[in-house]
Amino acid sequence: MSAKQKIESLTNSWYGYMFFGALLNVWNGGFGIINLTWSALSFAFMCLLVFFFGRRLQNRSSMTRFFLVCVSGLFTVLGALGTARMGWAFVQTWQIGTLLYAAGLGLSAYMYGRSFRVLTDAGVKAYVNG
Repeated sequence: MSAKQKIESLTNSWYGYMFFGALLNVWNGGFGIINLTWSALSFAFMCLLVFFFGRRLQNRSSMTRFFLVCVSGLFTVLGALGTARMGWAFVQTWQIGTLLYAAGLGLSAYMYGRSFRVLTDAGVKAYVNG
């Protein structure tokens, strides 16, 4: 798989993650008009961010890659710690909402870890810096 294809695949995965996050936000907040509007607006904004960063990476922006490597590394660690904390909270309370929140944090940590792995790949690094 070429570096450009890896970046496109990662970008498409982030779109899916954002959709899942919007659905989870609706589930947790209820089906009121304010929550539905807020979820739709935040989903649209996040998709614009993903589109922007994906295009910048495909256009070989090394500063964007550096920024995203730093952010994804930090949020991988924070997501793993948050998942462990929510997992412990679930064991103490046995509430399904806590379990869903822990699963969302786990998926977040996975996405950031995947982003870190793709962005630090030698082929992607050479593509962006070349």
